[in-house]
Order: sequence, then C-alpha cells, then structure tokens
Amino acid sequence: MNFKQFGVLLSISTIFGMNLIANKALAQESPSITFRKAIAVGGCSIAAQEVGEDGRTLSLILDKFSAFNGQRNRCIIRINTIIPSGFNIQELNVLYQGSVEVGAKSEGPDFSRSYTFSAGNLGQVVATPQKTKFKEDDPLFQVQDNLDVISASCGGQGQLGLNLIEQSYPGSNIIVDTTDVNAGKVILSLDLIPCS
Repeated sequence: MNFKQFGVLLSISTIFGMNLIANKALAQESPSITFRKAIAVGGCSIAAQEVGEDGRTLSLILDKFSAFNGQRNRCIIRINTIIPSGFNIQELNVLYQGSVEVGAKSEGPDFSRSYTFSAGNLGQVVATPQKTKFKEDDPLFQVQDNLDVISASCGGQGQLGLNLIEQSYPGSNIIVDTTDVNAGKVILSLDLIPCS
C-alpha cells in the first residue's frame, strides 16, 4: 500500500468514525419515551393519541369532557411509559386547550388538575394541585402546567396520572372536548436528562 492509498483509507475511516460518533451523540441527546395507550375513566374518553416527532411529547384528544350550567365532571387519565435506560425525567409540561362560556352575572367555571407518578421509576412530581378560575368567555383557552420531577431511578417503567375536574356554575360552561372544534387537546411534554 502506497502513501496515497493509505491517506485515502485514513480519510474514509476518519469520516466514518466521526459520523458514528456524531450519530451516537445525537442519539444520546434525543432519546424517545415509549408511551403505551392512554386510559381514561370517569366523565371523559380519549378520542385519539399521537406521539410527537421528538419522541418525548404526547398529544391526547379528549372526548365527552365538559361541564355545563352547574355540572361537575371528573376525568382520570393513566399513561404507562418506559423511560430509556440511562435517562430520567427532569420536568413535565402539560398544555390544555379548551373553551369557556361565562354568562352575565354567572360565576365562571373552574378547571382543577393534579398529577401522580407511580411504579417508582418516573420519580415524584413536585407540584401542588393546580386550579384555574375563568372569569370571562374564552373560545380557545390554553392553560399550561410546568412541573418539576424528582427522579427515583434511571430509566424503566412507570405510570403517569392526570386527575382533572371541571366545575361549572349556573350560566357557565367549560369544554375540553372534541365536540368543540377548537377544544379537546392535552399535550404532555417530558424533559429527559442523562442520569448522573
């Protein structure tokens, strides 16, 4: 093998080696979470579920989750997940979209949320229950909860729980439901970091 052939071989192996290192680093930076089929009980159902391109975002389209003119409605959602080995959850962001109608002289509706992690591997959510009080009409509200997570272990299986309550009052309505073309979406985004 002459010097020129050795140089070409060295260049090819260097490019290939750098490409493997870059791909490995990229894979470590953006791991995906496995989301199992979400289950809803109570006064709601899940019409659709879609995992985002980043592999760490889950969109749920809710159905039958609304409260009208003094009604109270509760929705309990459970999602089994698998966190990739070598990573844990640092933060959970949940965005809700819905609509609200508040009649004249009516007390606006409330939307309450709390969160649970179970099965140990997800860690513990660091947040008090959240509550939003609506005072006026909002044809497309967006409410976001940003929650810190204390991780229990590195990777593995766990279950994420969302406990939602809609409380309307006479003359007010709240909808987080696909019957309203603008409403009914819940987007969960989990921020992963390498285990230390």
